[in-house]
Amino acid sequence: MTLELGKDMLFVSKLCKKRCVQHAQEDSPFTAEHTQLYYQFLEHLEAFSWSDPIKVQICLNAVASAQFLKPLMPQSWFFKSIAQAQQSQLELGELAVLQSEHSQARCVVVERSEQTYTLMTIEDGLVLDERKALAQFEAIKVMQDRVIPLKQLLQNQYRLAQTG
Repeated sequence: MTLELGKDMLFVSKLCKKRCVQHAQEDSPFTAEHTQLYYQFLEHLEAFSWSDPIKVQICLNAVASAQFLKPLMPQSWFFKSIAQAQQSQLELGELAVLQSEHSQARCVVVERSEQTYTLMTIEDGLVLDERKALAQFEAIKVMQDRVIPLKQLLQNQYRLAQTG
């Protein structure tokens, strides 16, 4: 998927063709719905001191995933279930952390249902097991009890720093 942002600017999504729904491969304009999603994702990134180009890259890839990603089956077995008390319902665009036995990565919620989230990694190299890893901007669907809200993780780290 590509998006022309001006005469000398072309954005190319990292979403590969085989993971896209059929209509994603047709030429179509960036719609008002896409724009609304873009700003919803951007709003959740405002608190972070990342550069504007990085935020744009995250948001545009998140819009591509939210709009054009084929439905995924949950792959929750890569992640431990977290305590029920730690869970809070995440909204589209909120940041979360996925933690496998091998690594952890920050992700953005690009789709949610009653029981699952589809998350797009914003960091490279989330190692799921000895044979499989997710690259930056790749998506995975997991049960909600496998997802740690980033704001909650940061609050816990802050509390530990204050008491330690």
